[in-house]
Amino acid sequence: MNKNVTIVIDGQAGSCGKGKICGYLAKKENFEISTNNWSSNAGHTYVDDEENKIVVSHLPMAMINEKTKLCINAGAIITPEILENELIKYQDIIGKRKIYIHPRAMIIKEKHREAEREKIRSGSTFKGCGAALAEKAMRIPGVELAKDYYDNFSDYTKSKIQILDTSIMLNEAQNEILIEGAQGADLDINYGLDYPNITSRQCSCSQLIADAGVSPFKVKDVIMVIRPYPIRISSKTNIGVDIYSGDYAGSKEISWEEVKKRCNANVDLEEYTTVTKKVRRVFEMNWDRLKYNVMINNPTQIALNFAQYIDWSAYRCTEYKKLPNKVKEFIYKIENNVNVPVTLIGTGERNCDMIEIQKKGIEI
Repeated sequence: MNKNVTIVIDGQAGSCGKGKICGYLAKKENFEISTNNWSSNAGHTYVDDEENKIVVSHLPMAMINEKTKLCINAGAIITPEILENELIKYQDIIGKRKIYIHPRAMIIKEKHREAEREKIRSGSTFKGCGAALAEKAMRIPGVELAKDYYDNFSDYTKSKIQILDTSIMLNEAQNEILIEGAQGADLDINYGLDYPNITSRQCSCSQLIADAGVSPFKVKDVIMVIRPYPIRISSKTNIGVDIYSGDYAGSKEISWEEVKKRCNANVDLEEYTTVTKKVRRVFEMNWDRLKYNVMINNPTQIALNFAQYIDWSAYRCTEYKKLPNKVKEFIYKIENNVNVPVTLIGTGERNCDMIEIQKKGIEI
C-alpha cells in the first residue's frame, strides 16, 4: 500500500499554530490533495513572508499552494455562511480550483447554535457544532447534509463547490496527501482533559484518518504541533454567559505578563482566540499530558511553535545554531520526555520564521 499521508495534529488544547505548520508544509511539499474535518468552532491562521494573514475555519490551509486539490471530508461540520465568506475572501488564492465536499458533511443551522446557548455551560464557542453533530448521529428527520444543502449557495459559491465522495479521491491519489487536524488532543471528548470541558468529538489521529476515509496503513508521518505554554479558551464568552473552560490536569495557570517576564519580551504577548476574540488562558507545560497524547497518537515528528516564548531572543530566528540555549534545552527536554524528534521550530508568526531540523522520524 502506498504510504502517502501526512497528518498534522495539535498535541495540546488547540491554538498551537497548526495553520502555520500546514501552510509551511503546503508550500514545501506540493501535496496533491489536502483534506480536513473542520468545524466553525476553531480558526486556523497562516501569515506569509510579507505578513499577509489568512484565517479560515473551513477551507484547507494548503490552498496557498495552487497545485493542491482541496477537500472537506465527511467528518466536517459546516456553517454555510462562513464557508461562503471564505470562498469569496480568498477567491484570488483559490483561483479556478473547485472545493470538493463529501456529501455527508454536516450543515450547521441557527437552531444548533440556539440549542448550545441554552444548554452548554462548559468550554464552548457556541457555534452549534456539537448540536449539529449530535443531530447527525441521531439521524433525526430533517437533518441537512452537504448533499442536501449546496444548491442554496450563491451562484459564485455554487460554481466553486463540487459534492462527491472525497474518500475515493484520497484513495486514488498517487502523490502526497495532507490531513489537516483541528482543535487539539487535550480537547478530545474521550481522551482529553476534564469532561465536560472539552469539545464534542474526538481529535485524535485515528479520528482524522477515519473522517478522511483512508486506511491507517497509508499514513507515513504524523506531525504533532505543540507550544511551550499550552492554552485554554476564556471562561468569558461572546454570548454574555460565563462558563468554565476547565483546568489543565493540575498545571498552574499563569498570566501573559508572567510569560512576557520569563522570556524577556519587549511586546505584549496576550493572545485572543480566533473565533470568540476573548483572551486565552495560559498554563505551565504539562509533561504528563504531552506523554499521554504522544501515546495515543504516535507522532513521528514534533513541531514546536512559539519558541520565542521561551526566550524572546529566538524571535524570527531561522538557524538552529543561533537559537538561545534556553530554547535548545527545552527542545532536548521534549525529546527526552516523549522520545520523538523535534523537526520544526516556529519562532514567529511568518512562514519564514521557521527552523527545520533534518527529519529523524521513522515510518509508522
